[in-house]
Amino acid sequence: MTHAAATAIVVTHNSQRQIVAALSALRQAHLPVRLVDNASTDDTVALVRHRFPDVTVLASPTNTGFASAVNRAAAGVTTDVLLLVNPDCVVAPGTVAELVRVLRSQPSVGVAGPRIIDAHGRIAISAHRFESLVTVLASRFGGALVPVALRRLLSGRQRRAAYDACVRGARPVAVDWLSGACLAVRTDLFVAIGGLDEGYFLYYEDEELCLQAARRGAEVRYVPAVTAVHSGGASSSDPAWIWPHLYRSMLRFFARHRAGTLRAVRGAVLLRALIGIGLAGVRLPIQPRAGLTRLRAWTRVGRIAVTRPETRGGA
Repeated sequence: MTHAAATAIVVTHNSQRQIVAALSALRQAHLPVRLVDNASTDDTVALVRHRFPDVTVLASPTNTGFASAVNRAAAGVTTDVLLLVNPDCVVAPGTVAELVRVLRSQPSVGVAGPRIIDAHGRIAISAHRFESLVTVLASRFGGALVPVALRRLLSGRQRRAAYDACVRGARPVAVDWLSGACLAVRTDLFVAIGGLDEGYFLYYEDEELCLQAARRGAEVRYVPAVTAVHSGGASSSDPAWIWPHLYRSMLRFFARHRAGTLRAVRGAVLLRALIGIGLAGVRLPIQPRAGLTRLRAWTRVGRIAVTRPETRGGA
């Protein structure tokens, strides 16, 4: 592929196990790549510089968060399309070409993303409606305790339509927001929005980006005819680190855009944290290490739930 004027942006953090596959695929697509490493303690930076000397590497001495790193990489980009790719995501040249074609040929579309599958070929739900109190209770709060069929029933017609587009759809469809594992966005739109909202350290920056795009009249397009393989696990999977960032970002999103239901969401998160703390206590005598990790994670989430969310920054 020689016609795709897109720049790929990859953010790494202890990603040496996955990054070779991701960058090899982007090389096959003949894309310039800008990689920002967020203070990895493994050999990610050395590996990339050795194996992929054509990749522009910006190594940060501290972990400034995903959004901040993407904005740093995007500064000064001259291509008309940006392709945000997780380091554990493999994007085939054909997928890149189709996403770029969609953005270039349809001026109404500002953001586009492919069908996401895992390493075993299973479809991930990567197209969504904007979150609400009901969807939080059904998915984040209920988790594995609420069957998928019941979650779909509770989530409403439009959210079910997004789910069905992921599982069964074949034609492009407009959705509210798409997973940031692989996301193509018009560079001029990205700049107009002000880049990713750096108030989110991790999680929800993709939903915020799509929301801001929609507010500027740009369509977010799910393109299920092409796929990207997202294996997961490119950075820390420690719940004591991941879960607090997830819930902090969730509450920030609701504070900014769903203020009327923020109190209820905070209450649900606090209740979930208390249940998690109790279950971790039960687990401690049986699995001390896992129990302690979950105890720390849910304790931190509980503290976040009773703290007023920060809403400054962003559009």
